[in-house]
Amino acid sequence: MYKVLLVDDEILIRERISQRIPWGSLGFELAGTSENGKEAIGFMEKQPVDLVLTDICMPYVDGLELAKYLYENRKHTKTVIITGYDEFEYAKRAVEYRVLSYVLKPVTAGELIEKLKEAKKILDGEAENLQVRTYYEGSYPLLKNQFLLQLGQGRIHEDQIGDKLKEFRIDFSGECYCTALLCPREQTEKKEISQMADLIRKGWSEDVLVTEDDDGRILLYVKKKNSSQMKKEMADICNESADLILKKMGKTVYCLVGTCVFNLSGLSFSYEKAMDMKEYLFLEREPGIYEWDRFQKYRLSAQGLLSEGEREKRIVLAVRSNLEEEIKTEIAQIREECQANWVTRNKVVVIYQSLILAVMNFLERLNLVEDGFFLKEQEIISGLFGCSYISEMEEKVLDFFHAALEIVNSNRGNYGDHQAIAALEYINSHYSDCSLSLQEICEKLAISVSYFSSAFKNYTGMTFVEALTKKRMEKAMELLENTSLKTYEVAEKCGYNDANYFSAIFKKATEKTPKEYAGLRKNRKGSYENRSQV
Repeated sequence: MYKVLLVDDEILIRERISQRIPWGSLGFELAGTSENGKEAIGFMEKQPVDLVLTDICMPYVDGLELAKYLYENRKHTKTVIITGYDEFEYAKRAVEYRVLSYVLKPVTAGELIEKLKEAKKILDGEAENLQVRTYYEGSYPLLKNQFLLQLGQGRIHEDQIGDKLKEFRIDFSGECYCTALLCPREQTEKKEISQMADLIRKGWSEDVLVTEDDDGRILLYVKKKNSSQMKKEMADICNESADLILKKMGKTVYCLVGTCVFNLSGLSFSYEKAMDMKEYLFLEREPGIYEWDRFQKYRLSAQGLLSEGEREKRIVLAVRSNLEEEIKTEIAQIREECQANWVTRNKVVVIYQSLILAVMNFLERLNLVEDGFFLKEQEIISGLFGCSYISEMEEKVLDFFHAALEIVNSNRGNYGDHQAIAALEYINSHYSDCSLSLQEICEKLAISVSYFSSAFKNYTGMTFVEALTKKRMEKAMELLENTSLKTYEVAEKCGYNDANYFSAIFKKATEKTPKEYAGLRKNRKGSYENRSQV
């Protein structure tokens, strides 16, 4: 409902209009009546109205003076003059004060109703425009922020950039441009990110556009007329912005600077390069300025610096020897190498996984892995991908190694037996390897030769060579009995390069040469088959 104030010095006219007009059905509410302009002004100072119906000729303040007051002080209040004076000068002044309608007396209720309907249409239109304008003005910072973010993300067409800049009253013409991302080291609420962005806007009012994204990062666009000064300017802007945020809010930020471009549409490329470096924040390097150009050159020259095979051996040896501090040192060294060489997240995960699997293989060879520990291993390996920082990965990996140490220590009394069993299994699967040796077995089991030899003899009653020879002879007898392979072929399948040496060993073990053994066994087999047929 729009509020109406009726102003006329004649009480009968005020009463007649008040009673004969269906205010509510027309969308109006009669807020009050006044007998002159002075009284009307006092009324509106206490209770604003949307429409004033007024006569011209009144004491103290007449209708035209009231219209002038409304024009100068209450521009949203509309005026309709109802008067008996049909003079051009009055009409001219009414137009000057933007009076909505000028109606001559005597006026009928029907005429006045039509004027009220016209007034309502105008008031409705202004209210709608005001609502749109109010919404736009309230959303202006959000819409501007969204435009700047889309500009960096390459979601604004090149032909639309100029129009958008004009729409948001942004003058950002320059010779070259660059993008920087400011990423807080700690988890930061959106409200605090907005406060940081406001601090930077106040500190850099020219040549810098500031916006923020939904992932807790501040985005800077910098323009310069001289491309040769861009790197230095970017360093100054980032350093001062980081210092300001640290001083005012106690927050540490990383500054990731993209490559320099030479048109506004290229800002998306600069933004992309800054975002590429964001992946490496998980390494938890020291906060500072990281430039794409330097990062790219260093990353390409620092490939393949990590040696994983030796590290796996050292970790297994440390677990076997109960050297927890050495494990911690090794893991800390991995972090330092990864930070220094800008190693990707996936590569770091692979490094940690290889260490875990090496220890698991070691424990499995000793038959020490139970279902619960196997599930723990799977949980840790899969959980590495969900870690935000390398320190979280370290914590999970160290937790696994601590559990592995406990398993080894709790079974240390049976350690020698487990090693002997693992050695026998290895012999059973690798006896055909001519190069198989005691040293190889000990390396696989991560155990010293002297300790292994003693443990193996205690468990099996044989030396390693005796056990290996026994297995090879058993396999040789099986092949001679069931195949027609020649002696040198049997020798090769049993791990002997020299057929003569194999024959000598075989005769010592069976008191027969391979040929004699094969003939004897086959003759016996043939005699048995003949008796079966009879």
